[in-house]
Amino acid sequence: MNKKTKVTFALAIALMLFACFAAAEEEPMYVICMPKDRVNIRLGPSRSSSSVGWCEAGDIVYYDGKTKNGYRHCVGLGVEAGEGWIHKGYLVYDPVEYVNADAMIVSKSRLAARKYINGKRTRWLKPGGVVRIYYWTNEWALTNCGYVQSAYLELNGE
Repeated sequence: MNKKTKVTFALAIALMLFACFAAAEEEPMYVICMPKDRVNIRLGPSRSSSSVGWCEAGDIVYYDGKTKNGYRHCVGLGVEAGEGWIHKGYLVYDPVEYVNADAMIVSKSRLAARKYINGKRTRWLKPGGVVRIYYWTNEWALTNCGYVQSAYLELNGE
């Protein structure tokens, strides 16, 4: 190996090591769930994994970029382990606002209510119908019927 090749090789190794050990940027996310309800923080990325604690609606968690089996790995949590897995269906990027008000469905066709964000559809809601909103973000609302997209809801008086 000549000197230029050795230097190039050493630089490549250094860059790979840096990429492996560089701290992942942690994104703040917000928990959205039913009032007086809790979202489990799990030891592993599965429903059968032990719960090590919980979060409540509006809590801020920090997602480190790891995703597995529909769960997101969160760090800096207020549990003994300091980290855990939370199902992605209960996490949003926008702050969660407590609303507790009625809203009308303003879609041109039926609207899906879901078990959790982007989750399994649990029922159809009719245009013009009224739902009770508990929590609201720019993209999703948690209603008495399940999670629905905020764009298709109009709060009374707005």
